Amino acid sequence: VANVFMGPRFKRNYVESAHGVPFLSGKNIVQIRPELKHLSNLQMADMQELIVKRGWSLVTCSGTIGRTCFVWDNYEECAASQHILRTMPIDKEIDSAYLNAFLASRYGYEQILRFRHGSVIDEITDKQIGQVLVPCPSRKEQEAIGDMVRKAYELRAEAIRLEDEAQEILNKELKALPEGR
Repeated sequence: VANVFMGPRFKRNYVESAHGVPFLSGKNIVQIRPELKHLSNLQMADMQELIVKRGWSLVTCSGTIGRTCFVWDNYEECAASQHILRTMPIDKEIDSAYLNAFLASRYGYEQILRFRHGSVIDEITDKQIGQVLVPCPSRKEQEAIGDMVRKAYELRAEAIRLEDEAQEILNKELKALPEGR
């Protein structure tokens, strides 16, 4: 990977969604419809390193460690807490979605867990996750696996969009019913 890092610790100034950037915590990355808090746009002006980008893999590194999420049609341009590691793959060397599939697999998860430390709250560091051994099949095989991961995330985003649309139609029809029905 080009880089594995966690964001800095900072005081959070939460605001209404219209005035802020969605903020991911470790629990949010595995939720279908997370209720996200929003960080102040003013605060975020100086903290762009918190923003996650398309194609990155996110891995929880504090508390419940090893949860993974691929940033694809879901959390682009969200800020993430210091409890989430960001992996930025080198596209020429590994397919980003393949890397995520491996990290999310039992083999990747067990390697991540071997580094856990802490007496009360489990932790792993960015340097430790950089030591996870990832098998590298041919680029064609990586892309075949990666394409399935990307497709799954695209279908998930489409399902959420369609559910939102259905809810909107239902609410509109319910409001149009005469009183008492």
